[in-house]
Amino acid sequence: MLLKSLNKQIEQCSLDTEQQRLCVLAIVNRQQQDVQQRLQAIPLPLILGLALVAGFTAEKLWQLPRTSQVVQFILSMRAF
Repeated sequence: MLLKSLNKQIEQCSLDTEQQRLCVLAIVNRQQQDVQQRLQAIPLPLILGLALVAGFTAEKLWQLPRTSQVVQFILSMRAF
């Protein structure tokens, strides 16, 4: 009797988990579609301009002695 109830609980949990997985997949797919639609609305020159500004800013920050030292320190700590 106890094993039957445990098997029922396990089966119900399995079904619940599968339903949750399917719902999560549906939500992720919907979010991906929303992102694709939003990205298509942004003009390509704007995206390229933002990438250029971000790269220029990152390069200028990297040239500062303090920033490059901090980044190199963090990278060296990852080795441990």
